Amino acid sequence: MPLGWYLAQGLYPLGPSSSDDEEGPCELPDGRLVCGPHGFVVCGKCCSDYSFMEEVLEDEDEDEDEDEAYSSASRVHEGLRAPFSGGTEKRRGTGLAFPTKFCPPSPTINPLELFSGRRAWMRAIRSVTLQLKGPMTDHVYTHRNDPNMLLLFTDGACLNNGQANPKAGWAFVHHAGTGPSDPPGVAEGRLESQGPFGDDAIQSSNRAELRAVIAALRFRHWAGENFHTAVIATDSEYVVEGSTAWARTWIRNGWLTSSRQPVKNKDLWEMLLGEVERWKEAGMDIQFWRIPREWNTVADAAAKKAAEGRDVDKWAELIGMAI
Repeated sequence: MPLGWYLAQGLYPLGPSSSDDEEGPCELPDGRLVCGPHGFVVCGKCCSDYSFMEEVLEDEDEDEDEDEAYSSASRVHEGLRAPFSGGTEKRRGTGLAFPTKFCPPSPTINPLELFSGRRAWMRAIRSVTLQLKGPMTDHVYTHRNDPNMLLLFTDGACLNNGQANPKAGWAFVHHAGTGPSDPPGVAEGRLESQGPFGDDAIQSSNRAELRAVIAALRFRHWAGENFHTAVIATDSEYVVEGSTAWARTWIRNGWLTSSRQPVKNKDLWEMLLGEVERWKEAGMDIQFWRIPREWNTVADAAAKKAAEGRDVDKWAELIGMAI
């Protein structure tokens, strides 16, 4: 099985001396190494790179029985793709890849009719400025005909939007829940007063909508859990049309609108496109599904609640990972 499978099943770190707080490498059952604190082959936080083990193990595999060894091509097919930095790298998109629109079989079909819950185990590393709801196990939304297609609900909200003293919040729903004792998994947070690259930013509903998508994409190593497509369900036309259509023109025009004015929220658009490019390199496509607001009530309520929270100055990360 590939590294992504082990990570998704919670098989790191291993060994009697390994723990989440331990620095240095931890060995997986297949002999590969990952960083102790975060479980990544290439980790931006630890400044570690254990990808060299691929070549070492491949040399050892040549001496083993072919039935027990697996090729590099099969590992890519099963989900082991380009290394992922776990939300630590902030990348400005340049137009190398764009998301596309998801096409449901019917315009009236509810996302929950098409995507059901798949059992997974996870934990979350939380910033003190963010909140995570839900149990430590989750049922990730996956397509009923394709378990490698993921669904995430996102939304943003802003109290006093466009008026004095606006306060914005964002939220996304990352798992389904199974009942009253196992509610949907929701991550939420206040919109920061600084953008991802340190620029001062306003509080607005449009920025909150973009922030929710970025947070959802950076939440987990989705490609490492064998997802080839992440579908973002949102009621924001601004996000869907902007990311799949308008951004192409903005980049060609040097981030200017048709009236030759600077594109608003450029930093978040660049950040979002950077996430799309990074996931593309990891073998996963991003699609957007614009849904009616009444189909997005859980994320909507969480985003409004988050907007009522305390102010947040600097950009904060929320990272969930399999255990």
